[in-house]
Amino acid sequence: MPRMRSWALFTSALVIGNMVAMFACSSDAPTKSPKATNKDAGNVGDDTTDGGGPVDPPSPEGGPPSGRVYAHTTDTLYVYEPFSRKLTEVGKFNCLQPGEAVIDIAVDRTNEMYATTLLRFLHVDATSGACTERGNDSVLMDYPNSLSFVPVGTVDPTVETLVGYASPDSINSDVYVRIDVATGKMTTVGDLNPPGALTQYSSTGDLISLLRDGNKTYLTVRDNAVDSGIATDKLAEINPATGQIKRIIGDTKQNHTFGLGYWAGKAYGFSEDGRVNEIDINTGTSTVLLTHMVGGAAVPWYGAGVTTNAPISP
Repeated sequence: MPRMRSWALFTSALVIGNMVAMFACSSDAPTKSPKATNKDAGNVGDDTTDGGGPVDPPSPEGGPPSGRVYAHTTDTLYVYEPFSRKLTEVGKFNCLQPGEAVIDIAVDRTNEMYATTLLRFLHVDATSGACTERGNDSVLMDYPNSLSFVPVGTVDPTVETLVGYASPDSINSDVYVRIDVATGKMTTVGDLNPPGALTQYSSTGDLISLLRDGNKTYLTVRDNAVDSGIATDKLAEINPATGQIKRIIGDTKQNHTFGLGYWAGKAYGFSEDGRVNEIDINTGTSTVLLTHMVGGAAVPWYGAGVTTNAPISP
C-alpha cells in the first residue's frame, strides 16, 4: 500500500478535512485510490453520530446485547455498536500535526488504545480520542497501517504484543513487525508471504486477533498483481506468531477495506467509501450495513480496532 513520508503531501488532500471522499483519490495518500461505486444497502445521514461519547460497555445479564468496535477517520475516533448498528463519535485525535492522519488503531484486552500515523506512534484515550506521542521509529519504514494486539503466547510468551504490517517500499505492506508500546520501536518478526509463493499479497488495511477463538488472526489482503484501484479485498487467516499467511478464506467483493473489527462471531469492515460492511468470518462474504455520510458526502474510514478479548457469540 503506497505511503508517502511527508505530511505536507497530505495537507492539500485535507483541504476540507476528511469530509470529501475525493481525498482518497490521491496516489500520494495512504493506499487511497478511487473505488467503484455500487448501490448501498443502507445510507445513514448526518444523524448517524450524536457526539455523545462512546456507547456503554456490554450490558449486564438480562439486558439487551451490546458491543464495542472502534473505527476512525483521518482525525476522529468513533465507536460502532454492532447489535443496534449505531455509530457514535467519540472525539478528535487532538495531538495530530497539520496534515497528519491516523492510519490505524489497536486495542488490547484491557481497552488500552494505540494508533499510528505514517511517522509517529501514539497512545489514545479510548473515551475521548485524546492522544499523546509515544515514539517515532519510522526511519527504515513507515509505521503500519494495519495494527492489532495478538494474545499472550503468540509473538511473546508473557505479554500481549502489538503487531502490524509495515511497508519498507511505500507500496506493499507485507513486513510483519512488533511495536514496543512504551517507545514505539519497531522490530521485524516475519513476512506475510511464504518464501517462493506464486501469489504475493499485501495488507489492504487491517487485522484482528481473537483470544476467545483459539488466537485465530485475520487480515484483509489484496493480490499485488492486480491494480490496487480495482483489486477486491480477500479475507485471510494468518499465523500470529510469524505473520505468514495461512489461507485465503474468501473474497469480500469490497475494495479498500482500511479497517477491520469483530464482535460476537461477525467481522466488520470499514471502507474508504464510508461503508460499514458485515463480513462472514467463515467465507469472507460481505454485506453493506450503512454508509457514514456527513453533509451529503461519504466519510472515508481509515482504520478500526477491537479488543483481543471480543466475544465469539452474542
